[in-house]
Amino acid sequence: MRTRTRARRWAFVLLSGVVAAAVVYVFGPTGSDLLASLAVGSVVFLMFSVALVVPNERVKQTLIDLLSLLP
Repeated sequence: MRTRTRARRWAFVLLSGVVAAAVVYVFGPTGSDLLASLAVGSVVFLMFSVALVVPNERVKQTLIDLLSLLP
């Protein structure tokens, strides 16, 4: 049961990154291309991953703040 919950959490994290990349690719500025969409999707994936994995709230917030500086 616990493994299923962990798999669902990681599936949500992965799906969030894919959806963010798709939204930027479809609805983003005219000059945005596939590379920009993948960059945004990977940053979203990393932010959700940090929120899921890091137990310390102060470290988690610092890492998320640093990741938000990326494109």
